[in-house]
Amino acid sequence: MKLLKEIADFYRFFRKISEEKRQIVFYAEHGGYYPNFEGIINELTESQQQTICYITSDSNDTILQNSNPRIETFYLKNLLALFMIVVNCKVFVMTLTDLHRFHLKRSINPVHYVYVFHSLVSMHMMYRHGAFDHYDSILCVGKHQVKEFHKYGELEKTPLPNLIEAGYYRLERIYCQYQKYLTEKADVSKKTTVLVAPSWGDKNILESCGEYLVNLLLESGYKVIVRPHPETVRRNPKLLDTLAAKFGDNIDFTQEMSVATDDSLLTSDILICDCSGVALEYAFGTERPVLFLNVPYKIKNDRFKELEIEPIELSVRTKIGLVLSPEKIDEVPQCIKKLLTEQEKYREDILQLRNQSVYAFGRSSEIGAEHIVNLTQN
Repeated sequence: MKLLKEIADFYRFFRKISEEKRQIVFYAEHGGYYPNFEGIINELTESQQQTICYITSDSNDTILQNSNPRIETFYLKNLLALFMIVVNCKVFVMTLTDLHRFHLKRSINPVHYVYVFHSLVSMHMMYRHGAFDHYDSILCVGKHQVKEFHKYGELEKTPLPNLIEAGYYRLERIYCQYQKYLTEKADVSKKTTVLVAPSWGDKNILESCGEYLVNLLLESGYKVIVRPHPETVRRNPKLLDTLAAKFGDNIDFTQEMSVATDDSLLTSDILICDCSGVALEYAFGTERPVLFLNVPYKIKNDRFKELEIEPIELSVRTKIGLVLSPEKIDEVPQCIKKLLTEQEKYREDILQLRNQSVYAFGRSSEIGAEHIVNLTQN
């Protein structure tokens, strides 16, 4: 049935949708990425009165039930590689890296490819070397990325894509949701809630010490929300089943399996993380500190040190929270108390750092949409 839908959607895109309505195409691997496009799409369809096409490879993506007449949705997975080669639109917007380096190639037609970051992290450690080489425009979240791209271009002696100082909509969304949550929340005496939301990989917090950490937090009287990375959900479901089997009967334990919503970021009092971009979203979005467990961080680019720029996800850790060695994991409860006690001090540092690091706070959707519309008119 899924393949039949793919074939029907493939045919519909090229035969039923007019060229005018398929000038702008968005693509996402799964439903969890829609929040990164949401602001730009709203700006395009509402303020700019543009019709867009949205391709997803997730058959359960809620966007497929969309009722907005200005959003045409399509499900493509097995036929995606073929679609990418022959797609004929003016602008193709993605948050997937490594275009034209593996199975997903640039179109044979003249298409302008726009990359939208789905994280605030730097571009040179958590992404492969050359991951952005085949995009025409990059919507950069902050000056750290622009600096890194320029250094990369100098070292590689390669022309750079258009670097747009766009900002980061997902951060703005978290901030607005949190401000609303603060005005509506009623239970001021609730238990302290700890969110555990690490990166993915065999050495992240959940893989290396997750069971011990959750048990320690529960025994210390905290409510615990475990929010695994989508790749952990996909690659290691047995680990999550083990946690559910051991702690599932505890009313203070919750596993949040979807990152499509930000509820746990709002309701938690403290975040425990390793080196994931969610730490920056949490700190900059809710203005609260983070406890980092210093497990080996994920490096997807072994050449990242050539830029001689410390990635922002490492450089800010001591400014937005505390860094604790895994060997001292039993000190986690004391660190949580310290962070909560000194929360106002951290808030001042976080605000200053956010203002220094993030472009156009509150205006990213407008900037991104304007750039895309301008591209359709060239």
